Amino acid sequence: MAIEIRLLIFAVTTGLACVSVQASSILWPESVLVVTSNKNPVSTPDSLKSYIPQITLLNLDSVSQIETRLSKGLPANEKLATAEFHRRVEAIGKAKLEAELRSAYQAVGAAMAYRLDRYPAIIFDERLVVYGLTDLSQALEKYRQWRLGSVEVTIHE
Repeated sequence: MAIEIRLLIFAVTTGLACVSVQASSILWPESVLVVTSNKNPVSTPDSLKSYIPQITLLNLDSVSQIETRLSKGLPANEKLATAEFHRRVEAIGKAKLEAELRSAYQAVGAAMAYRLDRYPAIIFDERLVVYGLTDLSQALEKYRQWRLGSVEVTIHE
């Protein structure tokens, strides 16, 4: 089931005021989903975690990082490579590796479900997306401005 995004904010990286922690709780999202890559890491200040109950960071490069970790430097001989691969999986632990892969593929699934067309993308309350910012505080300020009705939004259907 695809998630439909009703509102979309196109953010530009300009100087924004710092987020004030004394603002009304209605201006704080209940959840934040960050979809990004190694090229555009998003900073998430620890101070925000006490005001936003759920912050989820998803990295689109996680799958390739796992693949690289398992395959880097494998011998050319197929039997030796297979044996070394299985040794690496055992060293990590099957359960841990499966959990890492599930988490890694969450980023891909979220990008498809939200029909994201660029990164980084910060999704507030599963309905508002801020593109292009790598600082969660700045994206949160855009969200708060939208909640106050002072930011123009583009409908994305």
